[in-house]
Amino acid sequence: MMDFIQANLGPAIWCVVVVLLAIGAFSFRSTLAFWLNHWNYTFPVLGKTARLSRHGIHGKDGWTDSERTLCGDYNKFISYLSKTEFSKRNDYLGKSDDGGRSPTPLWLLTLLSVLVIAEGLGFSYLLGSWMARDGSANTHTLLMLAIVFVLCVIMVFLTHVAGHQLYRSNLVARCRKQWKQDKAQERFSSRKVKLDDDQSVDDSEPDYTQVANRVGTSHSYFMVVLTVAVIIVIAGTSTWMRWSNLNAEQTRETMGMQQGADAGNPFSTANSMPAELVASQKAADDRAKEEASSSTRSEGAAAFITLAVIFVVTQIVGIFGGFAWGFGGRESFAAWKTTKGFKTFEDYNTYYAPFRAIAQSQLENLQKQMAENADISGKTFSKTFRDYVLAHRAFTDLESAPVRASAVATAPATDRPAPRGPAGQAVAGHAAVDALAPDAHPQIAPGPAATVGDASATARIDAVVARIEAEPDVARKKALMYGLDASVRAEVFAAIKLRKERAQQARLTLESELDDLFKA
Repeated sequence: MMDFIQANLGPAIWCVVVVLLAIGAFSFRSTLAFWLNHWNYTFPVLGKTARLSRHGIHGKDGWTDSERTLCGDYNKFISYLSKTEFSKRNDYLGKSDDGGRSPTPLWLLTLLSVLVIAEGLGFSYLLGSWMARDGSANTHTLLMLAIVFVLCVIMVFLTHVAGHQLYRSNLVARCRKQWKQDKAQERFSSRKVKLDDDQSVDDSEPDYTQVANRVGTSHSYFMVVLTVAVIIVIAGTSTWMRWSNLNAEQTRETMGMQQGADAGNPFSTANSMPAELVASQKAADDRAKEEASSSTRSEGAAAFITLAVIFVVTQIVGIFGGFAWGFGGRESFAAWKTTKGFKTFEDYNTYYAPFRAIAQSQLENLQKQMAENADISGKTFSKTFRDYVLAHRAFTDLESAPVRASAVATAPATDRPAPRGPAGQAVAGHAAVDALAPDAHPQIAPGPAATVGDASATARIDAVVARIEAEPDVARKKALMYGLDASVRAEVFAAIKLRKERAQQARLTLESELDDLFKA
């Protein structure tokens, strides 16, 4: 094994360097991707800015396709949480008792992998030798590497999962103990709170209930027990194999020394030496061999026990890594990921401020080059990166509206029945509404239907509004409105106006949030 390591020391060092670089690139992949994108834009002559500046078709909204492309490429690396959303995610982390925690760092997983590999090389070589006893040294080496890889993957996975399960189970068990001692709450968990829910819904409830609402109520130590059993088995088996291998080596050495001594002694087969002298010499030789063997055994036992302790401690470190890092809440990782682990909104905003400034600077550079282009000179380029973010966020918030409108307009008749009178006839004034959504309506049995009619009327008005708003042609929108009865038209008009006002209010709120973001 040592010969193999010495013969491949150079490639091994290069492999370590490549792995370390890959780990660094993966750990900072988001930042690295942003700078690679920026380098792609700023590269002289052949950069994307230079290529986009050669053309620029203005749209009705004042944007050019080149400006949109640049802003879109930079925007995907920048997060825009409002102060309210940021606080909601931090509240979720705090109420799930995950405040201050973070995912398991990649450097720790790498370190644990290296420790497991280094500790398991000797054991894996012995095991590989037994798996192919008649194989060559290369076969033994390949088997050793395969066993080391499998052992590393299994142990790192088991210890990490066991540590995480230990943390979460202890958290749930502690909260359940507090609940039993309190005796004031009938239920351990009052509701299942998601990340997008209002985090103040359980403010009046005890802390243990708030944790249970986000973490869960069930817990188990199965993976912890399984991991401990696997560690004990591997540590015991590896120690036993090493001890047995030492005994076999000593036996072979003793037999070789005895045969060598007999072959080199001319008096070994002759009776030329007195029996007393031969017996005395044999006793001295046996005593020396026994002392040497005992010393070797003691040193070997100490070494094997030390290796077993190192292996066990390494796995304990792995379990501690899963216990100290990671999250107990169902959606705590998503909350941490969107907030980047920052404690305050100011820190979060400051982190992204340089990215936004770089995007704005590059947009201005593109606009300057486009203004100098003879083909599109004379045009104005006044758009900013903030304008793009505002428009993009507004479009993202509203783009699902046509889908919802279509879903309402095409909903089954049982979801939006027409108001009917005692005899089952459609209520007067809603004929035009039925024409816009001409689904067959189920007949309602005779009897009082005032309440059903009121709810149905609202549903039908909403369906008509959705149908009109989903219509892309303005003339067609007007025709649909003209076809309604006066009373229905007034209700539809009021509903559309209310939607417009709400959309305008949402836009103003979004602008205020973006003003907070772009202050830095």
